[in-house]
Amino acid sequence: MMAPKQSILIVDDEFGLAEMLREMLRESGFEVILAINGRLALEILAEGKVDLVLTDMMMPVMDGAELAAALRKDQKHRDTPVIMMTSLPTARPQSEGLFDAVLRKPFTPELLVETIGSCLASADDGATGWNRSGERGRQRQSSDE
Repeated sequence: MMAPKQSILIVDDEFGLAEMLREMLRESGFEVILAINGRLALEILAEGKVDLVLTDMMMPVMDGAELAAALRKDQKHRDTPVIMMTSLPTARPQSEGLFDAVLRKPFTPELLVETIGSCLASADDGATGWNRSGERGRQRQSSDE
């Protein structure tokens, strides 16, 4: 019997990008749900749990940091891995400690899938995650450093 697909909630107000990410992740074997802002994401999550949240940072209504902060306070979702996507050169100070990984736009499909896999593996291993231990987050980018 096949294991159920892992589910990812993509939260991004750029519909074209969200659709592209959805197709890419479906082809990689994930079940994908879309929300256009943090508030809608919380409404979706009130209905059930997902394995990972992939969120943009800058969005109207509720941004990625506000969404991640709300998830960290919620007993049901506090351990759900959250990956932030951003074109900002550095994370905002108020977002420190909220994300399991940061992807700098633009990023490659391979880096996206690798980052998701790493975050899901850490969650499956029962790791507490850097964001709950107070350490500084990992930052991944598509450019070589």
